Amino acid sequence: MKIKTTVVFEHLQKSEELGKRIVIEQGGSRSGKTYNTLIWWIQKLLQEEGKTLSIVRKTLPSLKNSVLKDLREVLELFGVYNPLDWHKQEGFYTLGTNTINWFSVDEPQKLRGSKRDYLYINESNELNMEDWNQLIFRTDGKVVMDLNPSELSCWVYELEERDDVYFFITTWRDNPFVSQTIIDELKSLQYKDENLWRIYDQGLKGISTTLVFNKFNTIENIPPQAKLMGRGIDFGYNDPTTLIEVYKDDDNLYLNEMIYSKGLTMVDLVHKIDSLGIPKTDELWCDSANPASIEELRRNRYNAKPVNKSSILVGLDLMRRHHLFITIKSKNILEEFQSYKWKQDRDGKMMDVPIDDYNHTIDAARYVCLMTINKKSTKITIV
Repeated sequence: MKIKTTVVFEHLQKSEELGKRIVIEQGGSRSGKTYNTLIWWIQKLLQEEGKTLSIVRKTLPSLKNSVLKDLREVLELFGVYNPLDWHKQEGFYTLGTNTINWFSVDEPQKLRGSKRDYLYINESNELNMEDWNQLIFRTDGKVVMDLNPSELSCWVYELEERDDVYFFITTWRDNPFVSQTIIDELKSLQYKDENLWRIYDQGLKGISTTLVFNKFNTIENIPPQAKLMGRGIDFGYNDPTTLIEVYKDDDNLYLNEMIYSKGLTMVDLVHKIDSLGIPKTDELWCDSANPASIEELRRNRYNAKPVNKSSILVGLDLMRRHHLFITIKSKNILEEFQSYKWKQDRDGKMMDVPIDDYNHTIDAARYVCLMTINKKSTKITIV
């Protein structure tokens, strides 16, 4: 039997040769990643016995309307589809002595259910890190996950650093079976919407139009002429506690990450600050919602001062009026700057309120700006 495949299939084969446990397929529209991944899984299972493959997506309707339709078609392509083996209500298909089951992550009893040999996550960027942990902890063997790169920041990208991960990008150019009509539509996005063109035509991460900070640069070190404006602390426990340095030189603002850590007690925090050698007379501008924490720092002779958290827009505007630079080692500041967004209403129109997420380092920097930069000349300009 000869079945036509694309480079996606070849990548999966190569991952086996390289001994890579996890494969991440990032692809644009019509790259053939889902269909060819299913072809690869079926041919693998047909050579094995007694294995279980789980196919997972965020919601059941999206699972049924996409990957399950392709699964049935691929089974028919191999000539191994039997309607009696397709158990729709229970959510599994029997392939010889093997089992292919499917479920969504909004079915918690299945997400935290039985173990499996293999795992395929369709549109993995729809899941969160906790979903991933629940799945991977119950998977003994191969994992394949695909995603559409619609998000600048996603937990999936963190996996690229693992030695057992094989990552690649595909587009419609890697799929010889795409019609010219679809190709023309995808190409035309370049002149209609550059962001959509990057995602769907190029298979690359999009450029968010809802970011609070859409312009910033990285820098190796703080320039020697830059003046230290102060240090800000945003307290947390389940959320990270952050301590950020803010420097200024004319219209340039420089941010440097000193502490970003979850689960810190006040004893832990004081110990970390002590280890940094921060002069105790230097101002530490702190989250005013935690007076007990501020008092604890003061008892350890640190010059901790509260900041009024109500002026979020003023603080953000003070930051956005400057050319922003972030030290390259400040990975959590960089991640938050690429993820901190304005809220949108039901019609997709941006509101003058940021989403309360990805803001722990930003809040710490904002405290410093609120309390040290001249606010008299400030004019709020939300763009």
